[in-house]
Amino acid sequence: MNIRLLAKEDADVYFELRLRALKDHPESFILSYEEEYEKEIADIRNYFPSSQSEFVVGAFMEKQLVGIVGFQQQKPLKVQHKGDIWGMYVAPEARGKGLGKKLLKAAVEQAFSKTNVLQIYLAVAAENEGAKALYKSLGFTSYAYEKRALQVDGEFIDEEHMVLSMKSL
Repeated sequence: MNIRLLAKEDADVYFELRLRALKDHPESFILSYEEEYEKEIADIRNYFPSSQSEFVVGAFMEKQLVGIVGFQQQKPLKVQHKGDIWGMYVAPEARGKGLGKKLLKAAVEQAFSKTNVLQIYLAVAAENEGAKALYKSLGFTSYAYEKRALQVDGEFIDEEHMVLSMKSL
């Protein structure tokens, strides 16, 4: 298993896994498969800036990308101490091996060590107990519950909002 920051050269394999995630689990992501599919590969390459404040971490098994998670530090001066985890996904064939925890831990460590971020936020589908357990195992705590956060094919999805503070590590 290899976990590393993704680069522009990884855009094709990232896009393929991202589309798979959106198609298989529409309840877990804000963007729909259709919205993401319409993007150009040049736009996808922009997900991988050289900035320390925005990055995507990938997990590889036998040179195949099987897990992804993104991070973005908030930009306005008054909230630059905050950052957001987005797009967390581990392919079904790679689950149950501790990969998700290692992937998220790498993103959190990168965020806290390379930026002035003091708090990292994420949102998770309220019924996704596996993901919530993973986040809690790394120290994330719930701070809000949002009813009807997403609407997927006419069904509403509630989300739980979680935060990890640097001091809690």
